[in-house]
Amino acid sequence: MTFAFPDDFAMPLDPPKPCLFFDRDGVINQPPPIEMRYLRHWSDFRFVSGMEEVLKRAGELGYMRVLITNQQGVAKGVMTEVELTELHTQLQSHLAERDSAFDAIHAAIGLTGTDNRRKPNPTMIHEAVDALNIDLSRSWMIGDHDNDMRAGKAAGVGTIRFLGLKAIGESSDHTVSTAEELMNLIERLAR
Repeated sequence: MTFAFPDDFAMPLDPPKPCLFFDRDGVINQPPPIEMRYLRHWSDFRFVSGMEEVLKRAGELGYMRVLITNQQGVAKGVMTEVELTELHTQLQSHLAERDSAFDAIHAAIGLTGTDNRRKPNPTMIHEAVDALNIDLSRSWMIGDHDNDMRAGKAAGVGTIRFLGLKAIGESSDHTVSTAEELMNLIERLAR
């Protein structure tokens, strides 16, 4: 049964929540070895030390958690979309057992220059905003690549660079080098 309310009696929506948008490779998990290039199987997935705890704490602090990842290995034929979906399904299952699952996962699987969903475009962030009740003014993009910083800026969210192996050519609002530093930062930002 469906109930309709006149405008004067509309039910209030929950207030929008802040969100942490996470890049995957190099932030959530250790980058795949050079010879592998792309993670295809859950058995090859290795978390960045402490990142599972960061995800759990982020949820406790009231942040939504959304994974935003470029995975052009699908378009290159290195892995299948089914393999990518299965890897993310197993990731979610693993995290759910620890109260740290993502609220959504968005993956751009097209090639650079042909897929407007790929970062640095903010399309995947906007998709998450359209699907979830997100307050962009209190949200952050966390990544290790210049394109993560550019996507965050284009979407109007703060940027946090997770230092890794990638060269730095784009500024960020904050910089961290460990999951512990990231945890401390998001706790400060949540106050």
